Amino acid sequence: MVSYGHSWIDGDGASMPALCLAARAAAGLGLELDNRGVGGSSSTGTAALVRASAPPTAALYLLMTGLNDLRLGGESPSSLENYAGALRTILAAFRRAGPGALVIAVAQPPLLDFSLHAPHNRGSNNLVKVYNDQLRRVAGGFPGVVVAEADDWDAGTMLAEDTVHANDAGHECLARAVVAAATAAWQ
Repeated sequence: MVSYGHSWIDGDGASMPALCLAARAAAGLGLELDNRGVGGSSSTGTAALVRASAPPTAALYLLMTGLNDLRLGGESPSSLENYAGALRTILAAFRRAGPGALVIAVAQPPLLDFSLHAPHNRGSNNLVKVYNDQLRRVAGGFPGVVVAEADDWDAGTMLAEDTVHANDAGHECLARAVVAAATAAWQ
């Protein structure tokens, strides 16, 4: 499994690397992990990464991006358009690298407080919904791409003290959603 995305993929908020979303999902699926997550990255940063160096061949690609885009761009239409374009670039790179591979794109769960950490304080849970809708639309245009959603997410108990990153319980919750999505797709 090769994973790309922002700090949640990179493992921020988890008490140890083995407890982060990507590691827990890989373990749950019996796959080795090549984690290429970059803390603080935007979707355009991830798109630049896959343009600069093609993703390796994998059975499964895991992607979680967009939170930093919406936290910095706020309600800017160009930020949402850039996100959609970056998603298309990333998903196309995955399709070229592994035409038959499964791609799991993780929908961003809500946060409790967007007011901290300027200038990344322009987001809202309404924007999380808008970006997740955009993720579903773009993902729907690519074969073999599934959007994983953590239906049992609880921002009150699954966020780290910084209010931005998942804690161990949050990483585990998201990993369960990824494993369930992959298992259903492979049946």
